[in-house]
Amino acid sequence: MLIDWPTVIFQIINFLILIALLKRFLYGPIIKAMDEREEKIAQSLAEASRAEKEAAQHAASLSAEHEEFAEKRVLMQQEARLEIDTWKEESIYRLKKDIAALQQSWQKNLEDEQEAFMKKLKISISRQVFQVARKAFADLADDKLESRLLDTFLQKIDKELVSIEIAKIDQKILHIISGFPLHQEEKDRLRNGLTPFFPKQKEFRFREEPDMGFGLRLLAGNHKWEWNINRYMLDIEDEILKTMGMAK
Repeated sequence: MLIDWPTVIFQIINFLILIALLKRFLYGPIIKAMDEREEKIAQSLAEASRAEKEAAQHAASLSAEHEEFAEKRVLMQQEARLEIDTWKEESIYRLKKDIAALQQSWQKNLEDEQEAFMKKLKISISRQVFQVARKAFADLADDKLESRLLDTFLQKIDKELVSIEIAKIDQKILHIISGFPLHQEEKDRLRNGLTPFFPKQKEFRFREEPDMGFGLRLLAGNHKWEWNINRYMLDIEDEILKTMGMAK
């Protein structure tokens, strides 16, 4: 079989032209589009990779921040718990101290009130006892008790005149005051008992003052001597109250 070389060559040329045309008008755009698409995909992948890295970095940053926050939260909880415990201890200490101070103050006030009450009670009882005693002396007074009173009164004057210059007492009249009626015998006894002490006296004057109580009073010029159960009981009462530290 003979080969028609011109035809073959022509066919080859046509094929090459076809290939060139296909490459120029068909495969070229397709390949270009594929290259562009591949480039876009590569860019997208690069952006995705970069975004993934950024996301990973952000996640790592968030994780670190979360861990830091967790640590800070634990630290803050510990500090808050410590502050609460400290405040509670200080509050309990202050409360106990305040309660102790209040108890001490209350106890002191109670003791003061009790002491004041006992003082008032002792004073009241003492005065009532002496009031009863004075009334009893007045009610039970008789001739014997009045006689003892005269003896006591004369002894009192005898003792007190030791420190007084009798010569200077030139009063001519002696006034004798009694809180109870004096019998004539008792008046005579007083005259006889007082005359040696007052030699210049010329007259005795007697009078009765019931408000005076069970007692006697002698007035000689500017001098006065007195003894009565009321004054005696008051002196005893004052001494007792002074002894108890509660003098009027």
